[in-house]
Amino acid sequence: MYKLNSFYGWVLAIACLLFSYSSYASVSAESLVNKLDDFRGFRNQGFSFDITNISYKKDKEPRTNKLSVKVFNEQSLIQFLAPAREKGRAMLKESANMWLYIPGTRRVIRIAPSQRLIGETSNGDVVGANFSRDYTAELQGQETVDGEDYWVLYLSAKSSGVAYDKVKIWMAQAEGNLPLKGEFYTRSGRLLKTAHYKEFKQFEGELKLHKLLLVDALIDESYTWMKFDDYRLESLDPAIFQKGSLGRLN
Repeated sequence: MYKLNSFYGWVLAIACLLFSYSSYASVSAESLVNKLDDFRGFRNQGFSFDITNISYKKDKEPRTNKLSVKVFNEQSLIQFLAPAREKGRAMLKESANMWLYIPGTRRVIRIAPSQRLIGETSNGDVVGANFSRDYTAELQGQETVDGEDYWVLYLSAKSSGVAYDKVKIWMAQAEGNLPLKGEFYTRSGRLLKTAHYKEFKQFEGELKLHKLLLVDALIDESYTWMKFDDYRLESLDPAIFQKGSLGRLN
């Protein structure tokens, strides 16, 4: 009887090993990072969407801003809709370069994607996401979280023109590969924030990220909700993605 049980144990172990190998063979880091981009955009098509950021900090009133974002390839134009004191501001991202225009001023200021916009949201968080272009992806392994199996995707920035040097993303092994959470790190490996992918919604026949919770890793009880809404395919005038056009948008 002992030999029989031992035999079945070996068979089970080999079966598990083969299942694990076949799971790995069914995905690649490239396919997962492309999927991640699809949840935030429409690949090489022009599109627009709106963002509402609500920042919470201990013993302080919540702060909110609302943005309209237009994206085409490597270019993103972000217009500030609220609060009233920020209305008319605009940011432009073109490849690794990013600028800010403030009404009433003559100069367009160069800014960095890593600079804080509001709460835990950085400038680079509100532009069109393109992890497949900006990062080198590696499939680091797999983990089980609350009974569900996830791929662990590790991203390293290809250049300094992005908000984060290193990113770790947990994506479901189940159909759809929905992301569960992401961790964002500095070059030295310090954790800055954790993103929790809370809700997805259909826009233009595709599933897009709708609600994201960013939790500060350095300040207790500090977090920001990002609500992405009204994704729409749009034919966009290339002229709006010019640095010199920022002061003439309204």
